[in-house]
Amino acid sequence: MTEDEAAGGTGSDVSRRDYVKLGGAALAGLSFASLGGAVSGDDGGADAGAGEGDGSGNPLLIEDGTVVTVDPDYGILHDADVFVRDGRIELIGESVDAPAADVVDASDSIVVPGFVNAHLHTWESSVRGIAGDWTFQEYLVKMLGEISSHYRPEDAYLGNLFGAVQQLNAGTTTVLDWFHIANTPEHTDRAIDGLRDAGIRSLFAHGPPGDDSARWWENSSVTHPDDVRRLATERFPSDDGLRTLAMGIRGPDYSTDEVVASDIELARELGVPASMHVGSLGSGGVAKLDELGLLGDDLNYVHGNRLTDEEFRLIGESGGSVSTTPEVELQMGMGMPALGDALEAGAVPSVGVDVVSNVSDDMFTQTRMALQVQRGLANQPVVERGEQIQSVSPTVHRALEFATIEGARALGLADEIGSLTPGKRADITLIDTDDLNTAPVHDPVETVVLQSGIGNVDTVIVDGTVVKRNGLIHNPTAANHLDRLEASGRRILRRSDL
Repeated sequence: MTEDEAAGGTGSDVSRRDYVKLGGAALAGLSFASLGGAVSGDDGGADAGAGEGDGSGNPLLIEDGTVVTVDPDYGILHDADVFVRDGRIELIGESVDAPAADVVDASDSIVVPGFVNAHLHTWESSVRGIAGDWTFQEYLVKMLGEISSHYRPEDAYLGNLFGAVQQLNAGTTTVLDWFHIANTPEHTDRAIDGLRDAGIRSLFAHGPPGDDSARWWENSSVTHPDDVRRLATERFPSDDGLRTLAMGIRGPDYSTDEVVASDIELARELGVPASMHVGSLGSGGVAKLDELGLLGDDLNYVHGNRLTDEEFRLIGESGGSVSTTPEVELQMGMGMPALGDALEAGAVPSVGVDVVSNVSDDMFTQTRMALQVQRGLANQPVVERGEQIQSVSPTVHRALEFATIEGARALGLADEIGSLTPGKRADITLIDTDDLNTAPVHDPVETVVLQSGIGNVDTVIVDGTVVKRNGLIHNPTAANHLDRLEASGRRILRRSDL
């Protein structure tokens, strides 16, 4: 079989191993539970490939855990139970009586809200680890000017499926998927199918095509693809809880004033939020939005490294959110991460991964980096005066909020996720506390934020459905497509001469 055939085939062969580990060009460290029948992921079925049962099935009891709720009314509870029914958290307390529930033993675990990755180009998982020495300008030329044009609809499916599954593996239960290879409606549909088959909660930000970077990204005079209207009526006719629609717009840094106004007005007509990259090339983008009368609490600003203090003030006063992706920003020369600017201005702060083509794909790494870089920036003026700092800010607990409840606020989902609160959807991650790098636990928040990593994620639950348990992903669809993912990445890079 050729690489092209492998990437575009049906994926109907079933592995005979008890679990499968990816290696080489794929997703190192990702392991699957025993496989059942093959699932191609080619139809419109609902989440056929993900998890043990569904959110409306048997109730679930997470028992005897250290529960970090990220809810000020509940705080941190020790030896506590979390009872889940019909996909929602029904009760948090001690010695919950639930004889019919599926029990998850959390006695050696810290139970936290599932992480919220506020910015991810999920499709790039098939070209993981190629851009570690690229500048931002090289990324624009090579990724958006060449590689993205070679993606076929099935490549988009595989990229989103495995990009989302790896997020689940790392304890992330929600992503904003900023999809900017909407080359055809088929590309977009298959990308959405990939998120569906992964079983992740997602805000799908439909963006421009990736087939002509000059047309779409260089002071573009072309308005947002009208296919987003079809998505609103056909793929997202109502909020199903797991998948919601947004628009990924170019914004003032990459398109004309007329296009900016048209795109934001379209998002508001459809009743969906809009996310844009702004401030990584220079300042003035938010000031332009203010001049055009377009600011609002439905706008999400990604990066923002070079925005002025006045522009951050405008974001804060208008209720906007800022998503920082520190590892990418530091490598690619965008500027220092702007988390502190967002906090000082009263904007909603959030953290994301951005692109796995060159950086870590887990929220542990990104949250730690965002926290410590901001601490370094805050400390530096004191250091330069030859003095000693008197306090450290932001706190570790605040950092956990950036990765959970603040991310949920940035995505407009804080009423449903982001904290372990009765009535909210059950998006939950369990972190092992008896591993060498997590034991002993003296402060559970510090253990999660500063000590833990992907290898410590034992169990992940999305909307009441267990998608990872005992360190193994439960997704036969993804397991059956491993070879196709690797073939897809090789074919794309070969055709891109990279």
